[in-house]
Amino acid sequence: MSSVLSNLRDGNEEFSRQLEKLRAISPNYATESLETSFNWDEIAAEINDVEGEWYIVAFRSILRTDADNKLLYEADAKAHNEAILHGGLLKYWVGEPNQYRECLSFCIWTNRNISIKATQNHRHTDAKRLADTMYETYSLERYMLKKTKGKTKININRVF
Repeated sequence: MSSVLSNLRDGNEEFSRQLEKLRAISPNYATESLETSFNWDEIAAEINDVEGEWYIVAFRSILRTDADNKLLYEADAKAHNEAILHGGLLKYWVGEPNQYRECLSFCIWTNRNISIKATQNHRHTDAKRLADTMYETYSLERYMLKKTKGKTKININRVF
C-alpha cells in the first residue's frame, strides 16, 4: 500500500486509506447499480474534510463455464501489480462471481488520464486479450466520483 500512497497527494491519500473499508452492501452488487450497492456514504463520512473527484472503471462480466480461472487470476494479478507501479490507482475491488457467473470488479483512479495510460501498459493489454475467450459477455462502465468538503455523501455519475 505504501507504494500506492507515495504517488498520491491532496485528499487522495486519505480517500485511498478509507477505501480499504469499501464493501458491498447488496448481495446483488454484480447486477445492481454501483451507486447503491456499496457503502459510499460510510466512506464519505470518514473523509469529511476531503474534497475531490476520482474516476472509476467498472468491469461487469459473465464467466464462461469453461473459463480458465487460474489463467485469469494470474493475468489479473500481473495487471494489478503493473497498475500499482504506474501510480494513481486508489483501489482495486474484486468481486466474486455469483451463481449465474456474473461478476463486478472495478478500479478507482485519481483521474481519467492516469487510468487510460495505465491500461495501455503491457500486462493490462495481456489481460484484456483474454476477455473474448473467458467471458460470455463483458462491459466496461465509467463513473466520476465527487466528494465536496463538509459533505457526507459521494456523488457518483456515470460517464460515457
